[in-house]
Amino acid sequence: MERNVEEIFPSMKLYNALIKKNKEGKIEDIILLKEGFSCAAFIFSSFWFLYNKMWKESLVLMATSIFFTAFCASGSLSGFDETMLEIALLLIIALNANFWLAEDLKKRGYEFVGLVFGSDRVNAKMRFIKSLEGELDEIEFDDAIMNPKLHRKMMKLKKQEPYFTV
Repeated sequence: MERNVEEIFPSMKLYNALIKKNKEGKIEDIILLKEGFSCAAFIFSSFWFLYNKMWKESLVLMATSIFFTAFCASGSLSGFDETMLEIALLLIIALNANFWLAEDLKKRGYEFVGLVFGSDRVNAKMRFIKSLEGELDEIEFDDAIMNPKLHRKMMKLKKQEPYFTV
């Protein structure tokens, strides 16, 4: 029986692991961000930043695009030069987008806890959780991770409660 090299050594990707803890110190959310080039940021650029709720970065990118368009309209560059500058800008964005997202998540209360390898995001998340169990004696997960359906139901009930009672 002949085995393919890919079966023996599956391609592994590197992910940044970020966790968010609630007020009780329980892990509320785990996010894994792929290290390196972001195809979605390359294709969608400012929309990618808006989708990830990175408002300041999106505004800076839009202002840069407006400046770039005005600069190109002045006629000081050839069509080839304009295209190369635009591709260079998109490559810079795509290469740094996941790093910028990780920095933004840290500002929103997430904590960088390490790097993890995995053949895909699910595999990497399982490996990360197993490594957490080995490192921490008392690891506690919030209902958001343990029972997402119940957590969503409880969040809906909280939204229906009145703000003031008389």
